[in-house]
Amino acid sequence: MPVRLHEVALVLALVLLLIIAKHTPVAGLLPLTQITGIVCFAFAIFLSLRLFQLELARLRAED
Repeated sequence: MPVRLHEVALVLALVLLLIIAKHTPVAGLLPLTQITGIVCFAFAIFLSLRLFQLELARLRAED
């Protein structure tokens, strides 16, 4: 399975926490929007590399 449930849940919880923290007065001055974007982009890269790795293993198994 290319996606593990606990990894996705962890990233979604982190993104949700960052979005909630963005609307609190204490963390209002932090660049949480940019941090959230970086987390989402990094996870997208992680997932694409995992899919690439699985596809590469499948192609190698065929040979």
